This record gives sequence, structure tokens and C-alpha cells, in this order.
Amino acid sequence: MFNPKFTSTTKMINSLLEIQRASVVIEQLPLPVDILQQLQKEAKETTVLLSTRMEGNDLEDEKKRRALYKNSNVEDEQEVYNLMKAIDILDDSEQRGLPVTEEWIKKLHAIIRISHGGRPKFSEYRMEQNKVGDRNQSGFYLPPEHIDVPILMEDYVAWLNSPKTHELPAPIRAGIAMWQFLTIHPYMDGNGRVARMIATYILRLGGYGLKRLFVLENFYDRNLSDYYKALQMGLSHNYYFGRNDADLTPWLEYFLGGLAEVYSQAADIVREKNAELLRVEPDLIRQLDIQQRQLFRQLVFKQDEITTPEIMILLGMGDRTAREKVKQWIGSGFLQPKDPNAQRIRSVVLSHWYEELADVIRENPQQYNYLLSKGDY
Repeated sequence: MFNPKFTSTTKMINSLLEIQRASVVIEQLPLPVDILQQLQKEAKETTVLLSTRMEGNDLEDEKKRRALYKNSNVEDEQEVYNLMKAIDILDDSEQRGLPVTEEWIKKLHAIIRISHGGRPKFSEYRMEQNKVGDRNQSGFYLPPEHIDVPILMEDYVAWLNSPKTHELPAPIRAGIAMWQFLTIHPYMDGNGRVARMIATYILRLGGYGLKRLFVLENFYDRNLSDYYKALQMGLSHNYYFGRNDADLTPWLEYFLGGLAEVYSQAADIVREKNAELLRVEPDLIRQLDIQQRQLFRQLVFKQDEITTPEIMILLGMGDRTAREKVKQWIGSGFLQPKDPNAQRIRSVVLSHWYEELADVIRENPQQYNYLLSKGDY
């Protein structure tokens, strides 16, 4: 049974904190739906351009862009198109909440790989030995013999879906999943693309999807040599000489550090786009912080009044904090008690000024669509 070994280090913890901070920024700062969709499209296309380049596709970026959305008889162009289709599978799987299974992995690989004639629905594992690393400077690697691949993949998927594994933070799960898949190397080609997609999918399901705005490959593409060296971790080139029982701490430090970097970049983009909106939006909205915006959106689009317990759930805060916030927001003119004469505040509504603005927004929702949360459109 696969049972990865690693030690939580200060470096890993700091990276996790940075990842969490970036996630909060992206999840809570509002963007217009059209801008969000454009950024998602750009992230998806960049993922394909970089991922195929990392795997040796030397097609010029402009030619790759033309190949993103159409079949081709040219292998390098078809490889680009296939990876775009695979990301569509990722999107669909996320919406349906599908788990990572062997069948799911085989289906993903079948879409990614180049095939001539009829395309199989599922890719079977390799039936011969493979040698990895001829293209990079970090040395070659001999993965496990093909006869051992089925049981290793069975253990791999069992680990991914075990309750104990899900106690780990999603970024750590994603890092381990990526390393172990590349270590098993179950296919003759396409392993890198599938491994990074599995890591991306685990992050999405674990609440670190960043609205599909991050590109994992952005970090690795800058220095492929460091990427391959990090995967090697100074271990033997032979799977059976220590790699099957390796301490993954060095790899996880590298993986989480890279993830923190690309997440922070995505957060910077969202901050920049949001700042552009703030310069043109109504003064009353511009004055609101992230929590107030979330509450305002709730009272504009979903309910007319809200209780303190409901605010606790909506904003993820404790009872005392919620009550202090309510008092503060009443004092600043954002909220007012539903019953001004009640001795105890049980529920609140938007103040007169904000309710007037809410009426305008309800009459012109498209003009203010950046205020909408995912469930509102």
C-alpha cells in the first residue's frame, strides 16, 4: 500500500499560508463575469502552450494558438488540441465532483495521447520498460517494470481516495499525487501532462481552484532543469533502489513553493482587475471591505434581512466577532436594525442609502454583474 513519507517544515508551512492568502483574495474580490471568463480562457490556453512545450513540442506559440480549437493531421498541432479537450474533461469532472479513479485517469490519458486511426476510450498502462529523462540535464530514470504498474496504480488511487489522505491539505495531496504518478510513469508518453492535470484537479476539488485562474506550468517552465532535479531528489535512477520508499519532503518544499508563486501571481492579476473596477464603481460600494461586499451581495440578490447566526455562516466567523461587526457596520451607516425599537438586535437590513443603491442594482443587474457570486448567474 502506498504510504508517502514527508516532514512538515517551516518552508512548507509558509508556502501553505501564502497559498491560502492568495486563495482568499481570488475567492472574495469581485470581478465582472465577462472579465473572469476571459481570464479563465487565457489561463487555459497558457496551460496548454506551456505544458506541451515542457513535453518537447517545439511548435511556435502562434501556431499552437491556431491549433487550440481544431483537429489537425500534424502531430504537434493535434497534441495541442488534445490537451485543450482534456482540460474540458477536467472542467466537466469538477462540476460533477467526480473522484480520481483508474478509469478516470485512463480516459484522461486517452484524450491527451496522439493516436492514429480509431481513438480508444481508455488508455491501457504500458507493456514495456520505459526510460525517462533523455531530454533534460538531471539524468535519466528507470521507472518500475511494467508488470508492477497495475498494482502500483491501484494503490495510488486507493491512497488518493482514502479518508486519511483527505485529512491532508489539498496542496500537499496534489504534490504527492503528482510526484507518485511521475514515479510510476504508467504510460510510455504523456505522463507529465496527466500528472500536472491530476494535481490541478485535486487542488480544484480541495477548494484551491482559484476560479480556474492559476497555471501550474508557469513555475516549472521558467527553469525546467530545476523541475527535473526536484523530481529526482538526488535518488537512484532505478525505482527499486530507494525511490519506492523515498522521503518526499524536498519535493514538497519545491512543489508548494512553486504553487505559492503562481497563486500569488494570479491574486495580483485579480487585485489589478478589481482595482480597475473600484475606480468606476459607485462610492458607496467602493467604501465596502471584502466582508461587507459579500454581505451586501447577499442582501441585494438573495434575502431582504439577515440574522447574526446567518452572518456567522456566510462570512465564516464566530458569534462574538459577528456581533461586533454588526455593531460596527450599523455605526458606519452600512446596516440598520430591522426593528429600531427592539432592545436586542435580532436581524439587520441595509441602511436607507444602501437599500436605494440595491434597488438600482436589482433593476440593472447586468451593469453590476461583477457583484454576483457563482451561484447567482
